[in-house]
Amino acid sequence: MSQTQTHDGWPQPYRLPAAEPYWQALDQEQLKYQCCTRCQLAVWPAHSHCPHCGAASLAWRTSSGRGKVYSFSTVMRGPTPVWQGIAPYTVGFVEMEEGYFLFTQFEAGTEAIQVGSPVRARFVRRGAQTLPVFSPEH
Repeated sequence: MSQTQTHDGWPQPYRLPAAEPYWQALDQEQLKYQCCTRCQLAVWPAHSHCPHCGAASLAWRTSSGRGKVYSFSTVMRGPTPVWQGIAPYTVGFVEMEEGYFLFTQFEAGTEAIQVGSPVRARFVRRGAQTLPVFSPEH
């Protein structure tokens, strides 16, 4: 069984090598995603080929950082001691303007989050990694 890695008490994400441009962009406070140069559809998570048309021509693009809440849930009791240390926290999917879905943390009380409501990314340092968190856009 694998252990969640921590840094300064924060659980750290596993960095898949195929998504390294995404992780590097976060340090510059940018969101990157792949886009197929043949069919022009957004691709996320990172792939070696387009899951829509099969093309091997994927390019990295910069996201606007805006989207709408697709789903969310507040975790009251974390699944491991590391996650229990930061509970409660709200996570869910954002449907990004570019057409892909990003799993993320929300920085707002559940009363301020509604499915379909507009949200915007901001970047926070969590341990050794800069990560996007989303808040309602007013």
